[in-house]
Amino acid sequence: MEMLDIKTALRTTLTQKQELVRDYQSYADRINDKEVAKMFKHFAEAEALHSTQIKDKLDGLVQ
Repeated sequence: MEMLDIKTALRTTLTQKQELVRDYQSYADRINDKEVAKMFKHFAEAEALHSTQIKDKLDGLVQ
């Protein structure tokens, strides 16, 4: 089995997480049901935290 390059995996995942933040935030802003909107807002915040963690790991690898 071929080993996956760590930086490639992190960059790909970071892009996916950032897109999820954007999508979830958009849903939260555009859904009338307050409970569902709150759920999407929570999802956006969680993905933003993941993005920050991934970016920090990437920044540490570059140095």
